[in-house]
Amino acid sequence: MVLPPATSLRARLLAALGYGNRSVRERKPHLALSLTLGLAVATPAFGQVATPQLIADARRAAAAGRWTEAESLYRTVLREDPLNDGVIAALHQVTRNRPLRADSHVLRRTRGVLPPRFRAYETTRFIVLSDASPRWTQTQAERLERTFHQFHRYANRIGLRPLPLAHKLVCVLFADRHAYQQFAARHDGVQDPWIAGYYAPQNDRIVFYASDANPSVVEARSRIEQMQADLVSLAREASVARNRGQHEHAAVLRRHHDRYRDHVRREIVRVESFAEEVNIATTVHEAIHQLMFHTGVQTVEVQYPLWISEGLATAFETASTSQAFGPDHEHAARRATFDALWREGRMLTLGALVTTTEIANDDELVELLYHQSYALVSWMSRFRRAELQRYLNLMRSEPPGRLSAARHREVFERAFGPIKRVESAWRRFEMSQLAQTRR
Repeated sequence: MVLPPATSLRARLLAALGYGNRSVRERKPHLALSLTLGLAVATPAFGQVATPQLIADARRAAAAGRWTEAESLYRTVLREDPLNDGVIAALHQVTRNRPLRADSHVLRRTRGVLPPRFRAYETTRFIVLSDASPRWTQTQAERLERTFHQFHRYANRIGLRPLPLAHKLVCVLFADRHAYQQFAARHDGVQDPWIAGYYAPQNDRIVFYASDANPSVVEARSRIEQMQADLVSLAREASVARNRGQHEHAAVLRRHHDRYRDHVRREIVRVESFAEEVNIATTVHEAIHQLMFHTGVQTVEVQYPLWISEGLATAFETASTSQAFGPDHEHAARRATFDALWREGRMLTLGALVTTTEIANDDELVELLYHQSYALVSWMSRFRRAELQRYLNLMRSEPPGRLSAARHREVFERAFGPIKRVESAWRRFEMSQLAQTRR
C-alpha cells in the first residue's frame, strides 16, 4: 500500500506471502486513506486561455535550447491537462538528452530531517540516503533500478505514458528499526509499529529499515543461535562418551548431532531465504507506488480505490529482481494464497472490490482484498490491457478529491464495461486455471 504499506516479516509471511500456518494471527496496519493516498490540495487551474500561451512559451524555450525552462512549462501544462499527447511527447523530447538532476526539493527536505551520519549513494535514477551497511544499501539501490526498468517495460506493454522523472527519486534506509519508527512518525505521520517500509506521497520518498533489524528475523536468528549452541553441547557429550569408552552411546549422540546439524542448516536457509524474499517484495512494492505517482500514471490529488493501487503494487512483487517481473508475470506466493482463498469461497463481489477505498482494522478483509486485487490486476494485464489503460487515464482526469462509491463504479464501467460481465469473465478464467492445477 502507499502508506502504510508493509507489515512485519511474520505478517507478510502468514498473510501477504501466504506461507506458514494461516491460522496464526498477527496485527496488520490500519489502511487509513488519509495516509494511504496523501490527498494533496489541488493546484489552481491556469485556464483554457493560459494553456496555449504556456505551450507556445515552452516551444520557444525549447527552440532556444533553454531545456530546463521548457521542461518546467510543459510540466505546468500537464498539471492541468495530464493527458495532452502533444505536450507529453514534447516533454519527453526536451528531457531525452539531459542528465537526470540529483538535486531536488525532495532531496533537500529529506536531508534536512536526517542525521549527518546518513551517506548518499547515487545510481542512474535514485539517490539512497542510508546509515545501513554499504553492501545492503547498494543491493537495495540495484533493486530499485531493476524496478524502474520493469515498470517501464510493463507501462509500454499496456500503453501507459509515464512522464519522465523530474529528478532522481529519493529512498531512505535505516539500519535501526527504532530510529526508522521515530522518523516515520515525526516526519511522515506513520505511527504503526509493524510497518517495515512505506511510500510517503506528500514527500515523494520511500523509506525502509534493514531487514536484519526486523523483530521476526532477529527472533528467528536468535533461535538458530540457541540451536547451534545445542549442537556444540551434543558434540561435547559425544566426545566425553567416547573418551569414557561408551562407544555405543557416543555413536547415538553423534547420529543425533548430525541429524540436528542438518536440520539447523535447513532452518538457516529457510529463514534467510524468507527474509530476502520479503525484503525484495517490500522494496519493489513501495518503489512501484513511488513510480506510479511520480510519473503521473496516478495522482495524489485523486482518491483511488484500493484494488488498483494495491493491485498494481502487489502484482509487481517478486522473489527475485534478476529476471522480468510485474503484473504480466505471476508471483507464486501471492497466487498460492489467492487460490486458497478462492477454493474456500472467500471472495468479495467485484462491485464491492472496485469501490472500496478504506478498510477497518480487519485482518481477514485486508488479506482478501490484497490478494484479490493482485489476481484482478494480473488478469486485466493479460486480457484487458486497453481497458486498464483507459481506467487509469479516466481516474487521472477526475477532479481532485474523494470519489463516491457510485462514481468509482461509474468510472470502472466506463473503462471495462458492466461490472457483472467483467466479473463473469474473470471468474471463468480463475475457475479454468484452478481446474488445470488439479489435473
